[in-house]
Amino acid sequence: MKIFTVVALLFSIIFLTESIQHFHTTCNDVGILEGIVDSMKELGEMAKQKIAAMEGQVCSKREGTYFYSIPENRKHIPSDCADVYYKGIRLSGIYEIWPRFLNHPINVRCDMDNDNGGWTLIQRRGDFGENSDFFYQPWDIYKAGFGNLSKEFWLGNEHIFALSNQKKSVLRIDLKDFEGHSRYAEYPGFVVRSEVELFQMTYTTYKGDAGDSLDHHKGVPFSTKDMDNDNHKTHCSQR
Repeated sequence: MKIFTVVALLFSIIFLTESIQHFHTTCNDVGILEGIVDSMKELGEMAKQKIAAMEGQVCSKREGTYFYSIPENRKHIPSDCADVYYKGIRLSGIYEIWPRFLNHPINVRCDMDNDNGGWTLIQRRGDFGENSDFFYQPWDIYKAGFGNLSKEFWLGNEHIFALSNQKKSVLRIDLKDFEGHSRYAEYPGFVVRSEVELFQMTYTTYKGDAGDSLDHHKGVPFSTKDMDNDNHKTHCSQR
């Protein structure tokens, strides 16, 4: 709500600026101009006060990087599993973290064993007794996340957006077949955009021995059974 308040004030300032230009060309009444300028000053001061009251809750984007300040009430909470690892914790399990672009903390599963540890799991699939259509979910469910962190789950697109935009991130996919053979794929520069951009996913490079299965999905918006955002002539996310 604070953001909308400030945006409304800033838009008012822009409209008033346009009004000044209009009066300057059609009216010689200096008193009217002075009144408009005074109103602009008042709105400007109100906007400054609103912005100062936000205490780091607003982020800006510049050259693909988000900048933020950390409010005091969350500085003691790690922002991801890498922070948990840097605090000296080496046991894999479920931990509370607070990604910088969320207004509340969340629980996640941290992998402290694989490839030097510090990994935040965003999806887990396996033989945990779930129905075959467990991951066949609509847009809002994928946005919020679903499942059990001790079994199969999807962390949620909003949470993945927050995690991948607060720091430079690497996506790692580990695969294991029924015979115990393992493969992996890593994607440095992994980023998921906001819902405004339909949770579009991108990355910079690929390495591993599993093959680059995300190549055709790079830069493509997220799709679900009730939200077809891909460029294919058929609805790929629908059965």
